[in-house]
Amino acid sequence: MSLVVLFILIALFILVVTQLIYGVRTQVSGGVIVLGIGFPKDAADSEEVQMLRTRLRRRSLALIAAGVLLLLPMFALRDLFSLVFVYWWVWLVVFLTAGYKLFAASHRSASQIKQAKGWSLGERRVVRVDTTLILLKHRMTVSPGWFAVPLLVSLAAICYAVRDSQDMGAYLAIQAAGMTLLLFLVSLAIRRVRTRAYSADSVINAALNRAQRRTWSFLFLGLALLDAIFAAFAVWTGLQEAAYLDTVWYIVLGIQIAVPFAAAAYTDRQAKKRQLELEKSAEQPFMTDDDEYWINGLWYYNPNDRSMMVPKRGGFGLTLNMASRGGRLFMGITAAFVVLLIAGISIFAVREDWMKPAMSINANGEVRVESPSYGYSFSLDQVQDLALTDTLPSGSRVNGVATDTYARGHFKLKEWGAARLYVYTNSPPYIVIHLPDQTVVFNYRDKEATLRLFGELKEMTEPTGK
Repeated sequence: MSLVVLFILIALFILVVTQLIYGVRTQVSGGVIVLGIGFPKDAADSEEVQMLRTRLRRRSLALIAAGVLLLLPMFALRDLFSLVFVYWWVWLVVFLTAGYKLFAASHRSASQIKQAKGWSLGERRVVRVDTTLILLKHRMTVSPGWFAVPLLVSLAAICYAVRDSQDMGAYLAIQAAGMTLLLFLVSLAIRRVRTRAYSADSVINAALNRAQRRTWSFLFLGLALLDAIFAAFAVWTGLQEAAYLDTVWYIVLGIQIAVPFAAAAYTDRQAKKRQLELEKSAEQPFMTDDDEYWINGLWYYNPNDRSMMVPKRGGFGLTLNMASRGGRLFMGITAAFVVLLIAGISIFAVREDWMKPAMSINANGEVRVESPSYGYSFSLDQVQDLALTDTLPSGSRVNGVATDTYARGHFKLKEWGAARLYVYTNSPPYIVIHLPDQTVVFNYRDKEATLRLFGELKEMTEPTGK
């Protein structure tokens, strides 16, 4: 699968999902959340609110259509991965911002309608706590100690990958260990979520709080186990080498993304369903109208709530309380990490795109391959065989870069085994140099330059009898 096609599919998935979430209706105690505003059930079906939803849906479809059209220029940039990568991120920021602004405008209009009609879900600025639950809240979640299981699996996979020199396997295992630690921290944050009172009945409150906390903590533990087991499976079976450049690998990665997403959506749906069922059985339910704590219906900011994370108002999952110190710290660290990651990959991609590999031979018979990140040198005395070919065997990346145009770094090729590639994949011929422990494959984009280099290598290796 082309990297450009993969990037486009990911971009469309993100855009479509976010726009669909913006239009979701979420049932809550005593009403419905529409466009980030809490309405009584009858009011949510009013003509004014439905017109707002229809207008947002129409504008969202237009935005998606415009997004599709503005992704097409990526095909023209496919020869330069650095430009594809930067263009993709610019596109993502622009269209996510545009989608957010569309929703924010609809949210403000919905808020104005609600105020004009005098609609309300219940009491305002009410934060109730059932004191009988305070001492029980840590018992309502899965013990954080269980996260030691996925962490140990990830660490074992790291050791195995390092011992077998599996660079990509080590990366997968390290990523799994990092994800386990992140989910562990999120699980701890769940334990600090304020115990909420839904009614005057402590039994109802205990049941709801326990169900929500345990459901989410089980989900986070399950995701950590899934990631660790996948990394261990890839390392111990060699999947990370056997399928990295094939469609199979993209399918596996797609499953890795889809399963957690589907699990989170199902978990959230079940938690809300259980909440509504239990609330219906409460004799004295507490209904509160907390629109004022949701900035544009999406960002939770409540200084009176010590919880770092709370359930989202629309869509599914949890969101941060930006009024809490932990929420601001988590958001800041995440934003800094994303910026540094994007900057690092962009710099790496620019170097690889614009600093072309070159091969030279000095007077001492040393061959040097100049490459931005994967330079290498060897002696002509090590050459066991020298050949020119128009095709290369299939293989996988171990530690390197592979785009639609070129492949550089450490690879594992069928028939040849370990190999260092410095090739333009669609510009044969390729110079194949077999060494005792690996194979070096090199070419220039210009065919004549490749043939001249091959002639020079052939001339200098023939006197040695090779």
